[in-house]
Amino acid sequence: MLNSELNKNIKNNVLKRNFKTLSECKIEEINRHSVIKKYQKGDLILNKENCKDSIFILLDGIIQIGYLSPLGRFHAFNYFSEKSPMNLVVCINQQAIDYNFYAFNQVRVLQIPMVFFEQEIKNNNNLMHDALSIISVRMQQLLEQMKFLQVANLHQKVCKIIIDLSQQYGTTHHLGTEIQLKISQHDLADLLSSSRQTINKEIKQLSELGVIYWQYENIIVKDDGYLKSQVNWI
Repeated sequence: MLNSELNKNIKNNVLKRNFKTLSECKIEEINRHSVIKKYQKGDLILNKENCKDSIFILLDGIIQIGYLSPLGRFHAFNYFSEKSPMNLVVCINQQAIDYNFYAFNQVRVLQIPMVFFEQEIKNNNNLMHDALSIISVRMQQLLEQMKFLQVANLHQKVCKIIIDLSQQYGTTHHLGTEIQLKISQHDLADLLSSSRQTINKEIKQLSELGVIYWQYENIIVKDDGYLKSQVNWI
């Protein structure tokens, strides 16, 4: 009974945070139609088979987004930890994705059946407004990212990713900020569509400058001022 009430409160809070214009009555109705599902590290959450069935909203944990190469190797191109819908655009336009969402660690996801959500969005202008607001923010972020990637050099791109990771997943460390997201230099190379050897040179340079400490998958940002200065040049 206690877990049921706790889950209800969690669902209410995340729904209110995402769909700000909805009434308490509508939030409660969506809550009744939604469920919370748990995934363990490495579990497949979303792919082309189920991406249009339900709205998936991350409650906690980190999602790894990527694709399998022809040789069967997984390439991650993004990490998602926002407490917001993961596949809103896909569900609205009903176009299947050609990439996959995996649990990077233990995660919980709120799932709202698309059959119910679609009916609600047709009859509720407030819900449509909230959905468009979420999509608009994502689009603006995407355009800013595209601009940066177009004009930045590799060193600036590496600095940008490290500062972004430290802001999203950083915790206080006596040397600076420790990034809790454990990724390898190979993972970073995937994110930047570069080779591990090239990224290794960049990491070595930043380490020698005293900007970061990187040992295996443990990353500590010691001088975020340097990273920000490189990014602010763009």
